[in-house]
Amino acid sequence: MDAIVLDGEQRPTLAVTRSLGRKGIRVAVGAEKEPSLSSSSRFCSRSFVYPSPYEDPSGFMDAVMDFTARYRHSVLFPMTDVTLTEILMNRSMFPENIAIPFVDYGTYSQATDKNKLYMLARDLGVPVPVSFLSTDHDGQERLVETVRDSGFPVVVKPSLSKIRTGIGWIDAKVQYARDERELREILSREMFRQYPFLIQKRIEGPGVGIFLLMDKGEVVGKFAHRRIREKPPSGGVSVLCESIEIPSQALQDAVKILAHLEWTGVAMVEFKIDREDNVARLLEVNARFWGSLQLAISAGVDFPYLLYRMANGETIERADGYTVGLKSRWELGDFDHLLIRLFKHSPQLNLQADHSSRTLLVKEFLLDFFRSGVKHEVMQMHDTKPFIHELKGYIRYIFH
Repeated sequence: MDAIVLDGEQRPTLAVTRSLGRKGIRVAVGAEKEPSLSSSSRFCSRSFVYPSPYEDPSGFMDAVMDFTARYRHSVLFPMTDVTLTEILMNRSMFPENIAIPFVDYGTYSQATDKNKLYMLARDLGVPVPVSFLSTDHDGQERLVETVRDSGFPVVVKPSLSKIRTGIGWIDAKVQYARDERELREILSREMFRQYPFLIQKRIEGPGVGIFLLMDKGEVVGKFAHRRIREKPPSGGVSVLCESIEIPSQALQDAVKILAHLEWTGVAMVEFKIDREDNVARLLEVNARFWGSLQLAISAGVDFPYLLYRMANGETIERADGYTVGLKSRWELGDFDHLLIRLFKHSPQLNLQADHSSRTLLVKEFLLDFFRSGVKHEVMQMHDTKPFIHELKGYIRYIFH
């Protein structure tokens, strides 16, 4: 079977393209423009362009349907929340010979909607940060009073990170409030007046990702990493991360949630280790491939190939072992992290209390170019064109 991978400008798409291409599988890459980061790879055998799923969901679906109609017996990999949602909502439109190795839309929504996820976590006894759901309170004034009594700082999270509207999609970003004034200012915005959200006490401690491949609620593959540097520095996309031994409590809770949902496919369950009591507290579930996918592959758990084989109906041996202590670095993302830290004051960045000094950060940034245990995510000597493509786009962005 061939593979069709969407969202060609995303780094996880590049990781999937390289993973499957190395196995001799023909990989077609779809994106909003040509060339894309992933279609630049020598492991991409064919590429195609579709309208933006953010701005023209129906045009996107028409283009994907038209392209997949030319492929027989292929596996389709949507790589972002937006494309995966569109595909799952229209799953019945695809012929049976196109395998879509993800759960149904209802199960996907249960995991990705933070309000639904936190209600499920409470029912299952999975630790979460102190949380206040907008849907549990009769009006914002009552919610603000409850948060004020609990204390600050807090994190304000839209229930969905991407929200579908009648004409497309909008980004819903996490916000930080250090006091009641900042919280009221955030909640006055249309986003939080129109859509569900939750407010959480901010947790100090390291972030941990539990990565799982499941088959009808049973674990097939597992992996874990810790975030070292992120963009933005207060918390976001991992730009430097390290493979670690899987924390037992976090693994148990991640499996508990996904097993309850009878999960099939991949998912990343994100926790933060609360420094006050050393408890792993659930943050969110990414019900798709994740940004640091290349680290798992480099460490020895090839999630894309395992999922591809599952989609083909093969019996998969459980993938447990991997190299611990390996680091993966998104080069230009790490450079952005450095620039943000150097040119913005710490109070603007909502940094954790134990953040590195600027001097130490510069030293670590430079040394990571020479450490053998640090693998570069995009820049790989056997496949250099994706990095050149990304660097050109970065330079264009800086000058324009």
